[in-house]
Amino acid sequence: MKFNENTKISDIIQKNKSSIDAIASIAPPLKRLKNPILRKVMASRVTVREAAKMGGCTMEDFIRVLQPLGYTYTPEQEGSTSGSEEETPDWLRDAASDDIHTFDVRPIIDKGSDPLKAILAEFKKVDPGKILCIINTFVPTPLIHLLEKKQAETSFTRTVSEEEIHTFFLKRKPKKRIVEKADAQKESNVHMDGEEEFAEIYERFGEKKSKEIDVRHLEMPMPMQTILEELQHLPVGHALYVNHKRVPVFLLEELAWDQFEIHIRNIEEGNVKMIIFHREI
Repeated sequence: MKFNENTKISDIIQKNKSSIDAIASIAPPLKRLKNPILRKVMASRVTVREAAKMGGCTMEDFIRVLQPLGYTYTPEQEGSTSGSEEETPDWLRDAASDDIHTFDVRPIIDKGSDPLKAILAEFKKVDPGKILCIINTFVPTPLIHLLEKKQAETSFTRTVSEEEIHTFFLKRKPKKRIVEKADAQKESNVHMDGEEEFAEIYERFGEKKSKEIDVRHLEMPMPMQTILEELQHLPVGHALYVNHKRVPVFLLEELAWDQFEIHIRNIEEGNVKMIIFHREI
C-alpha cells in the first residue's frame, strides 16, 4: 500500500492490522491506538501528518515502522494539498459566499477557554442547508464527530497552512418526525439523574463492582481519553464511577452509539458525577 502525510490512519490499519502495533511503538501518545474504542473514534479522522504531530514524531518514524510491513511512502505531488479544489465536495464548491458562516475560534483557545459552547451557539445561527466554517490550528476531530451525529449532514477539512485549518459543516435539513423519534430512542442510554435516581444506580453495583476515577485535574483531552481507556477494560456487570468537573459532551456523543449506559448527576459547577456500565441489549 502507498501512503503519504494525508493518508488516514484507518486506511493503513485496514490493509494490515499489524500496523496498529507498529504505529503504537513510535511514541507513547500513539499507544492509545491499541485501545479499540479510541481507535474507532480517532483513526478514521486522523491523518499520518496529524498523528505525527500528536506523537511528537516525524514522517521518517512512520516510514521506518511501516516499510517492513509492505507499505510504500509516496510523497504528494508538488503543489497538491489535502484541500485542493479537485477534492472539495460539490456542496461546498457550489455554495455561495453568503451560505458560509465563518467562525475563528483561535482567539478563544489562545485565552485558554473551551470553544465548544461558542461553536454550538454559532451553529444554531446557521440555517439548514447552509455551512459553518470553523477556523482552528488543528483538525477538531471530536467536534466533527459530535456535529455529524447531531446536526451536520457532513463535513470537510481544508488545510490552509500548519497554523490554519478550515473545517466546514453542512447543516442538516429537518428530519421527519418518525426519524427524530428513532434518534431519541437511540440516545436513551444517556440519563440526567436526580440525587435519588443516581444513588439507586450506584447501589446496584456497590463498591465491589465499581471502580472510581477522578479526572477533574486533567487537561483536555485527557479526561475523555482516560475514561475511554478505563471502559475498554470494564467487565460486564461492573460500573465506572467518574468524578468530572463538567458534563463531557464529546464523550457522551462517542458513547451514545455504543454498548454503554451513562447516568449523570450534575451537582454544581465543577462537580459532576457519572456512572457508566455495559447496557443490557
